[in-house]
Amino acid sequence: MNTFRLLILPALLLLMACKKEGSPTPAPDPVPSNFTLKLEHHVDGALLDYDTLRYINEAGHAFSITRLEYYISGIRLLTADSSDDDPVIPGPFYINGMASNSFDLGAVPLGEYTGATLLLGLPDTLNVTGGLPNTLENVNMAWPVGMGGGYHFMKFEGHFLNSGLPTGYAMHLGRNENLPQCVLQQPFTVGSSGGTVILHFNLNEVFRTPHTYDLSSGSYSMGSMTLMALLSDNCADAFTIACTP
Repeated sequence: MNTFRLLILPALLLLMACKKEGSPTPAPDPVPSNFTLKLEHHVDGALLDYDTLRYINEAGHAFSITRLEYYISGIRLLTADSSDDDPVIPGPFYINGMASNSFDLGAVPLGEYTGATLLLGLPDTLNVTGGLPNTLENVNMAWPVGMGGGYHFMKFEGHFLNSGLPTGYAMHLGRNENLPQCVLQQPFTVGSSGGTVILHFNLNEVFRTPHTYDLSSGSYSMGSMTLMALLSDNCADAFTIACTP
């Protein structure tokens, strides 16, 4: 018995030494830090200024903005392999352009991202009458039941100069067929120190590519599937994304 103990003890010491020298214990993965989501609005780089005819759209009309409300949801952070495992921030988030719009996202997976996608509006599972909590904001965004029910994806209103005369416009989006799926192609890094994910909405893109939207030919989009389809296409590249510490 003593001989066995004398033989096994050096072997154990040698095994422990090899593990210490050749197989270090891996460091724990960094814990995702808390992030904030922030929305910023501008018109070709100029910060949004309400109720002033200072902006020019692609069709050449001077226009103002008096109301801006919308939802975003399904923010997918794209990794290099763009797999089904890409992180998704589901939302939805209600945005009022006249307010400060910041949302606590909690922990966001760390990493290098090639871009993002998002829905300007609501997925079909939520876009049903009564699909959202009965808050004042959601009630005011309701889409008439007689026109299909659900909610407005966006209310974008103001005035434009039509042959020199101020004329009202209302770019309203709704119905599942017209849900904009936006692609944000800017790479960004989510680091371990926390920070802010910033979405920039360029409102002039609503009137721009791939369709030059002429307000004098369609100043009220609600009820027109044709006009809403144009707006939906145009909104696909209206957002950019950045992440700051």
